[in-house]
This record gives sequence, structure tokens and C-alpha cells, in this order.
Amino acid sequence: MWLEALQKGNAHAVTAWLDEGGGVDARCAERYGLTLLMGAAGGGQEAVVRLLLQRGASVNLQHSSGGTALISSALCGHTTIVQVLLDAKADASLQTTNGSTALMRAEQEKHPATAQLLRQHAKRQAAEAESRAAASLVHAAAAADAMAAELLGEEAAEKQAATKKGKGKNKKVKPPPKATATGAGSSAESVSLCPL
Repeated sequence: MWLEALQKGNAHAVTAWLDEGGGVDARCAERYGLTLLMGAAGGGQEAVVRLLLQRGASVNLQHSSGGTALISSALCGHTTIVQVLLDAKADASLQTTNGSTALMRAEQEKHPATAQLLRQHAKRQAAEAESRAAASLVHAAAAADAMAAELLGEEAAEKQAATKKGKGKNKKVKPPPKATATGAGSSAESVSLCPL
């Protein structure tokens, strides 16, 4: 039912089928496990592609030959749909069983606008990956610096505590012995060290 609706570009029939409980990622056994999204993308049905994505269609499913919705739309030169799928996080690196990517299919079928879009996407992806890697290195370096500073601070605190503890063990100065008077009836207070 849905395959016929897709071929005719009938978004209302697809919507009705989904509303009646049809699965958004349903596959057609007669068509190598083609999904609704693959059929709509390859058939140039942008409205249906958008509808299916809004309903939660899995953008990176592959059929039995490894094809995806992105590969199908690239193969047919549907540049606008390729952009919609890329915006929905379609993986442009997925390959068919013979090793073809969406970019390779667009180039083989001589769809220069679609191929250019996929090349630009690949460049952006590479730049973003490079940027994430650089940010990870900066983050790792900052974390290592913070850890080193913390360890140095702990070491300094331990040394300071050991120094304070060591000062407490110094020998205490003994008070000088008290002078005692010699002779009967004298006391320590009456002893004078000065000559008379």
C-alpha cells in the first residue's frame, strides 16, 4: 500500500497509513528491504521525506544491498532531499555492499550539484572532527595542568605541615638554676651578687 502511495507522491495516503499504525521504518520485502524513507528519497518525494523524518524515521537504515535514503537520493540527483537528509544527520560515509557512497553515486550518475553538496559536507565534517580533536587536546592539557598544580599544592602543604611539626620538637631552653643562699636564715631573695 505505502509503496504505491510513494510512487504517486501521495503524502496523504502515507500519513493515513502511518496514522493507522503502519511502522515508519517499514520495509518492502519485494524491494530488497527498502524503507519508506528510501523510497521517498529515491523517488524525489521531498514532502514525504520531511513527513517521515518528523515521524521519527531512521535516516541511516540500509537495505540488503547497503543502500540508504541518502545514497538513493544522491543516485537520482535529488539535491534538495540530500540536504534535508544531511540536516537530519544522515551518515554520508555509509557504503553499499560494492563500496559505493552517496558521493560516489552522485559522481557516477553525473549529478554535479549533488556531488558538490556532498563534497562540501565531507569537508565540513572533516573540519569539525579536526576542531573537536584540537579542543580535546586543549581540554586534556588544561586538565593535566590543573592536576599538576593540585599535586604541587598538596606537596607544598605537606612540606609546610612537616616543617611546623618539626619546630615543635626543638629542645626547650631550660631555665637557669635558681641561686641558693648559703648560711643560716638566708633566702634566695636576699642573696646579692653585687659586692658590698
